[in-house]
Amino acid sequence: MRRIEPGIWQPADDMQLEPSALEIAKGSENNLVVAGPGAGKTELLAQKACYLLQTNTCPFPYKILAISFKRDAAYNLKERVRLRCGDELSRRFDSLTFDSFAKQILDRFKQALLNEYKISSEYDVVLRDQTILDYYRLEDTDYINTTNRDIILTLHCTQLPHNNTSPGESIRNEVWTKMLSADPSKLSFKMIMRLAELIINTNPKIKQYLQQTYQYVFLDEFQDTTGIQYDLFKSCFLGSDSFYTAVGDDKQRIMLWAGAQNTIFEDFISDTGATRVPLTMNFRCAPRLVALLNHLTEHLLAKTDFATPSHKWHPDQGECSVWIFENPKDEMQTLFQDVHNWVTVDGLNPKDICILVKQQLSTYAGSLIDYFNQNGIKARDESKFQDMLTQEVCVFIINTMYAIFDLKNSAARQIAFGFLSNLHTELEDHQLLKLESVLSRFIKKIRKDYSASPLTKDGIKAVITEIIAFAGKDRIKASFSGYKNSAVLDLYIKEVENELINNYTTSKDIISALDMLIGKDTIPVMTIHKSKGLEYHTVIFIGLEDGAFWTFQQQEDEDKCAFFVALSRAKERVVFTFSKQREDKYGRMRNQSINNIEILFQELEKSGVVNIIERRP
Repeated sequence: MRRIEPGIWQPADDMQLEPSALEIAKGSENNLVVAGPGAGKTELLAQKACYLLQTNTCPFPYKILAISFKRDAAYNLKERVRLRCGDELSRRFDSLTFDSFAKQILDRFKQALLNEYKISSEYDVVLRDQTILDYYRLEDTDYINTTNRDIILTLHCTQLPHNNTSPGESIRNEVWTKMLSADPSKLSFKMIMRLAELIINTNPKIKQYLQQTYQYVFLDEFQDTTGIQYDLFKSCFLGSDSFYTAVGDDKQRIMLWAGAQNTIFEDFISDTGATRVPLTMNFRCAPRLVALLNHLTEHLLAKTDFATPSHKWHPDQGECSVWIFENPKDEMQTLFQDVHNWVTVDGLNPKDICILVKQQLSTYAGSLIDYFNQNGIKARDESKFQDMLTQEVCVFIINTMYAIFDLKNSAARQIAFGFLSNLHTELEDHQLLKLESVLSRFIKKIRKDYSASPLTKDGIKAVITEIIAFAGKDRIKASFSGYKNSAVLDLYIKEVENELINNYTTSKDIISALDMLIGKDTIPVMTIHKSKGLEYHTVIFIGLEDGAFWTFQQQEDEDKCAFFVALSRAKERVVFTFSKQREDKYGRMRNQSINNIEILFQELEKSGVVNIIERRP
C-alpha cells in the first residue's frame, strides 16, 4: 500500500476527532486517555493504528500490539483496522486479549520455562475456580476447610517462582506440581499469565525479541486491568523503547470483584511517565442522556469529568424512564407491546434494542425471552454466542457458508477471502488474485455438490469439513496462535457445526439457520458486564431493585458504576424496570424494594430528565 505523508493524513471514514484525540492519534508519546462513555476511546486506538501504519511512522518490520479486556472488543478493533488499512498493513496490527497474549507467549516459548514449571506439550485450560480448589482439598482437607477461598485463590496465582516459607505456600507448591505434571497439564488463565511472565523475566533474549517486535502498545478498557495482567505488561515492556497508549474510564470500573487494580491509572502514570489526557465529547448518546450521565457523574459518582454531546443531535433528543410494574407478567407483556411498536411502527431493527440484567439472566429475563420468541419477536441470551462469533475460524466458516448458499452475498465472500489471504502472507498481489479465483471455484463446486437435494445433518458436517480442508487446518493452526492446540480449534469448529445443525433442524433452510446463528433481527439479552464496549439505540434494564443489586451495601461504588455503564450503552432511549414482585431462582415470588438502592432512584428523579411511570398492560 502506498505510504501517506503524515502532514496530509486524515482520520478514516471522515471520523471527527476532538483536537486532543487527533493529537494523540498522530503522536508518539506515552498517554493515558481518560474519557467517559461514547467518547470514542476504542475508535481513537483504531485511528492511531491507521495513522502509524499508513504513514509508516511504525515502519516495517515493527508491529503494533493492542490488548483489550474482552475478546469481542479485540476482534472489533482488529476489524476496524483491517477494513481501513487493508490486509497487508493490518497484518502488523495484533489485537488480543490479555489471556490470548499470555497464551501466545506460553505456547511459543514453553520450552524456556524453568524445569520446576515445565508443562506438557498439550494442556487443558481450567475455567472454574472450583477445579483448582478441588486440588487443594485433595492435598490438605484441613487447610481448605479453615482458609477463605479467596485467600487460597489469590495465593495460588502469586508471581513465579514461588516461595516456600509458610504452610500455605507449601501446599500451594504441591498443588502447582500436581497440576503441571498432570497429563495433560491443567492450567487456569491466571496460571498461564504467570507462566508467560516467568518466561519473560527469566529469558532476556525472549524479552528483547518481544520489545523489538512491538514499537507501539495499546491498552483498551484499562480501568479493568487486574494486578496479574499489569504485572505481565510491566515484565514485557516496561523500560523498553515502546510507546504506550492506554484508554479507560474510572466511572466504568465494574471489575473490581474480578481483581481489577483500583490504582491502575496512578500506577501507569508513575511507571511509564504517561501524560493523562481527558476527552470530553460524547459521540454516542443523545443530549438529554448526556445531561443525565453528567448529573450522575457529579451526584452519584462524585466526579467532575463532564461530557459534551455531539452536534449531530437535536438538543431535545434522548429519553430515560423508570417503569414500575405490579409483577413480572405485567412487565413482560408491556415490554413486548412497546418493543413490538418500536419494531413494526417505528422501524427499529431488533438488533438495535438490548435487554440488560445485573446478573442471573435466566431469573430476570428467561421467561421474557421465551415470551418474545413465542409471539414473533426474536430474542436470545447473547452470552453463549459472543465468544464464538468473534473467533476468526468461526467467522470464516459462517461467511463461507453464506457465500456458498446465498449467491447475492458478496460481502461474505470478501470476508472469507480476507481470512484466506491472512493464511497466505507469502503471496504477491498477482498470486492473491489467483487465490480469489480458486475460492470462487471452490464455492461453485460446493454449491453444485449440495444443491440437488435438501441439506441433512451429515451434509452440513461435510460442508464444514470441506471448508476447513480448503483453508488447510495446519495452515490455520500456524497462522493463529490461539488455534495451535488442535483441541481448541476443533472445539470452535464443533460449536459452529452444532449450532447450525440445531438451527437447520428448526428452520429447514440453511440461510435462515445462518441468520439465526449470527443473531440477525434478534434482540440481544445480556448482563451489564457482557455489554461493556457495546452500544444500542434502546436499552431496557430489567430489575432496578434491591434483589438484583443484592451486593450494593458491600460494593456500593462498583454497583453505582455498573448502573452507570448500563445507562451509557444507549444512544437514544433507556428504560429501567421495577417489579413490585419478582420470582427468585427457585420460582418463588418475592416482594421487591428499593431501600438499599434508593440513592439510584433519587438521583434519577433529581436529574430532571427521567420519567417514573406506573405501567400496566
